[in-house]
Amino acid sequence: MNLPPDDDTVASRTMQNIAIIVTLLLLPYWALIPAHVSEPLRGRIGVALVFVFTSVGHFIKTSAMTQMLPNWLPARVPLIYLTGILELVAAILILVPSLSRQTGIVLCIFLLLILPSNVYAAIQQVDFGGHGAGPVYLLVRVPLQLFLIGWVYWFAVKQFGTPE
Repeated sequence: MNLPPDDDTVASRTMQNIAIIVTLLLLPYWALIPAHVSEPLRGRIGVALVFVFTSVGHFIKTSAMTQMLPNWLPARVPLIYLTGILELVAAILILVPSLSRQTGIVLCIFLLLILPSNVYAAIQQVDFGGHGAGPVYLLVRVPLQLFLIGWVYWFAVKQFGTPE
């Protein structure tokens, strides 16, 4: 029998996931300064790491991710796999200088489009990625999503004056 997770477990998983995402963004940004890697590339490496991390969940936690989508939505499992592939491809393309701007635009739109699934999952208290905490999770998730959009925009879409 599966028991619902207690509040401490949900809070712990929520903070763990947020810490992983923020670390994946910030670690290469700061760690690659001594190597004289350009600022836009350091930011995009963080984006790539975040989307590799999140894409893996689409393939190893497919059932849980499927629950983040309403039952009336057709082809939920293929949609989870498709978005996982999209995230993995985007993680690669964001690192290609000639494609990074277009990829960044696609990722910003993608992050906006998937936000309703996070809202739905929080309202339904889906036990995945912090959504089990309920609507209060949105107080963390929505700002995180906006931060990710801003990060992608700043380091991939915005045009910097210096070449890489």
